Amino acid sequence: MPTENPYTTPEAAVEMADDALYQPKFLSTSGRIGRLRYLAYGTSINLLLYLVMIPLVGTSALIGQAQQESMSSIGGIIVLLLYIVTIIFSVIFARRRLNDLDKTGWLLLLFLVPIVNVGLVIYLVFFGGSDRSNRFGPAPVVNPLGVKVLGMLLPIIFIVAYSQPSQSLPTRITFRELNS
Repeated sequence: MPTENPYTTPEAAVEMADDALYQPKFLSTSGRIGRLRYLAYGTSINLLLYLVMIPLVGTSALIGQAQQESMSSIGGIIVLLLYIVTIIFSVIFARRRLNDLDKTGWLLLLFLVPIVNVGLVIYLVFFGGSDRSNRFGPAPVVNPLGVKVLGMLLPIIFIVAYSQPSQSLPTRITFRELNS
């Protein structure tokens, strides 16, 4: 009579295939995005915001003084709504980036804590995500050229802007200098 125990664990290999990749969608609220894609998505949302705000501010400047008060309140409401949409997408992108780091989205509450929020931004931008599938899904595909260019655009702008010599104002202006 066989003495085989029916309650023993199976001996089959139960490893998951980690070679699965997925293509992240720009406006998706789930999944994972890497560092460069996080920068690219954030840059693109801000560029879209500026493309809408620049004509809005320009037209409000062209409108006469009598109509400007009514337009400024309407323009202010539109700008406020655009900023709310931008903040919502920034939170979504940060959550997806935390998912890539195999962390929960609840860590986003650290953005509300001064000084700690700077550390969280550094963590999101400079630390690498999981190379394989994690509990939030498979790893994203390799970034295409457009994402690479858009992701490097904001750091290049910062480097160029801060490498320029600053124009400092004189600290003391005398009355004689103002009259001449």
